Amino acid sequence: MTEFNRRDALLAAITACGAAAEVLLARFRDEGGTTLERSFKPDGGIVTNADIAADEAISEALGLFDVTGRVESEESTSGADDSELRWVVDPLCGTAPYAAGLGTWGVNVALMARATPLLGAITVPTMRETLTCVSGRGVSRNGKPWSPEPPVGKLSEQLVDLEINGPELAARMMSDGSLGWVRGVDHTTTFASMAYPLSQLCLGRLAGVVSYEVGSVHLAAGVALALELGLKVTDGEGKPLDWSVEESWPVMVAAWPEAHSGLLELMQ
Repeated sequence: MTEFNRRDALLAAITACGAAAEVLLARFRDEGGTTLERSFKPDGGIVTNADIAADEAISEALGLFDVTGRVESEESTSGADDSELRWVVDPLCGTAPYAAGLGTWGVNVALMARATPLLGAITVPTMRETLTCVSGRGVSRNGKPWSPEPPVGKLSEQLVDLEINGPELAARMMSDGSLGWVRGVDHTTTFASMAYPLSQLCLGRLAGVVSYEVGSVHLAAGVALALELGLKVTDGEGKPLDWSVEESWPVMVAAWPEAHSGLLELMQ
């Protein structure tokens, strides 16, 4: 990408996040007087009219900029299959907590060049936090350069986020011992979102984030930010994530370097 394209793409991502945030806050806890309508997808996942409105706002915002590419959203897909650039979007990452009136949700927007993250943007409207990055150019927090400090202490004294895609998988993992590693950390928490915990990881508030069977639309922006900050992001065997696959990754481990090594050791 040229210098102009980098700036244009970043502005497009920031504008898209802002447009989605405005739509979502207007419907959050019905504070805007708009009734939140809930339904369920075939896989059992919840979706609301806020998800759809945010998705439309993002598509409209991206269309204002001369950064052509396929748009792959959790709610819709547009553009040519063979496009070199692709926007990877989750217009409301954390629909369940959003619908319940909890603030642990956010918006993910990332731009990929084939299998390489070019930029990432996450906004958490309830915290007025927006993190952005362009590959090789650092991370910004609310428009200012950001370089966080890692959490202090041993892994056994740290907080780690755990996200499992679906109740059936969670029940199976709890019964077969797959989650035995959680005994090696101080506490695990779950937010039913990826935007929220990955943003908190990048802000230095979590030691690590571990997800099971979660796809790229939920992870791309946060992973781009974490990698740009020098955090470690791998699969459960310590290998780099393969962005060329369409399936969800069985395991994703994103953590500060020392915590990452400890998590992988516990998982073995």
